[in-house]
Amino acid sequence: MKTQLAIQLHNRKIFHHYLKQYSLEQLNKIPAGFNNNIMWNIAHTMVTHQLLMYKVSGNQMHIRVEWVKLFAKGTKPERSYTAEEVKEIDAALFSTYEQFEKDLASGLFANYTPYTTSTNMVLDSVETTQSFLLFHDGIHLGSVLALAKLV
Repeated sequence: MKTQLAIQLHNRKIFHHYLKQYSLEQLNKIPAGFNNNIMWNIAHTMVTHQLLMYKVSGNQMHIRVEWVKLFAKGTKPERSYTAEEVKEIDAALFSTYEQFEKDLASGLFANYTPYTTSTNMVLDSVETTQSFLLFHDGIHLGSVLALAKLV
């Protein structure tokens, strides 16, 4: 799991780079042919991690409840995100990562409840879920890279 955590942190640092280096306008822009933007993709990865690790296993999430309504699967940007929201999401990328490390070390996920994804992948442990989430991060990192060329 040490390697998986290092990859997750690496991904979050890349996402942080985009949140810091791109303007609010660029983070919010939805280019033709896309249905979301850089900000949504970044926030979506964090929200999905919280949902699949914490909510599915019956634990309290460490994000704002309204973020689930804004960034969960099946959502899309309905408005421009504010500079304050970008700042909060950026901070949460690291605070949720640090909390996950602590919760993992404490055994919080010992009784992980199996969950089947929309692609029929069975997530039956914290290790399997973490691997799936790294794959999921990669998909959305690819979207961020594509969007970054167009904004």
